[in-house]
Amino acid sequence: MPGKRPTKVSILATPFTTPSTLFGLYDLLSTAGVAWESTVSGKPVSPQFEVKIVASQREAFACARGVMVSPHAGIDEVASTDIVLIASQSIPNTSLVKGRYQKEIEWINREYDRGALITSACTGLFVLAESGLLDGWEATTHWAFADLMRINYPDIQLKIEQNLCRSGSNDQIVTSGGTTAWQELALFLITEYCGPEHAAHVAKFWVIQNRTESQAVFSAMSQVTPINDGVVSETQEWITVHYSDPNPINRMVIQSGLSTTTFTRRFKKATGYRPMDYVHVVRVDKAKEFLETKSDAIEQIGRDVGYEDPASFRRIFKRKIGMTPGLYRRKFGCNRFERYKLL
Repeated sequence: MPGKRPTKVSILATPFTTPSTLFGLYDLLSTAGVAWESTVSGKPVSPQFEVKIVASQREAFACARGVMVSPHAGIDEVASTDIVLIASQSIPNTSLVKGRYQKEIEWINREYDRGALITSACTGLFVLAESGLLDGWEATTHWAFADLMRINYPDIQLKIEQNLCRSGSNDQIVTSGGTTAWQELALFLITEYCGPEHAAHVAKFWVIQNRTESQAVFSAMSQVTPINDGVVSETQEWITVHYSDPNPINRMVIQSGLSTTTFTRRFKKATGYRPMDYVHVVRVDKAKEFLETKSDAIEQIGRDVGYEDPASFRRIFKRKIGMTPGLYRRKFGCNRFERYKLL
């Protein structure tokens, strides 16, 4: 609209921020109303966003991978913003943001109270989780950090299968999934604040394809998330090898030395999964690996991972992944790399 002021976006950076997401979001949002107009349409350039990288202090610092960041402003200098965008964080499995970034958390809560849209990209959710704004609400993040999130922030309802998740009071919080899902978040913001035409132009300029798959097709069961319950950890190790056992829960209960009720309660508390749900995740994860690397019949792969009934295997696989085993093989099997040999 003529005379419309650019939407103010403040991208929060910390020493753990990953540079690809930080600078990718900055670049992409900054080109809305600029790139297409200056290179294709010839229409007047009209920046749709006023994008700034902000941090606890204005002084330059090294973020993850040792890349230097020179913030445009310290958060105390931000009088107001329309959008708070928390860039992804490089989080070791044994280290969290818990207890860190108190100043940043206070700023996020203050901007939320002022009506700003609060968003996070990938593992930026860990910073947002510290604010408490998502307690009791749905959110998504990188699939590989789902277990770590469930264990440390159990009040957040994770929807890892989603690339984008909008929730919170008045739909004021938007979270995005892993790694390059920040592109989806950026296109959402452009659509929301500038309209679908601008989003289409930016997508074409940046060659961003339509993302139709959920994160589930890319996910894999983490083997490194720390579990504080030794008994549960031992049964986890057992099922990673014996996933095809015809009665895995009974064997896990016997191995634990606990009653079925106690084992189920402790397993759920330690992992965030009911035991049979966990078994299905392990089996489907192994089936994905076989579909990617083997040429065996799909029915045989189902039997190999513990499903004697082909119909049950297909039903469970589709429910967990969002597509049939056959379609998964066509999209993600090793044959997809054959085209590189023709170059």
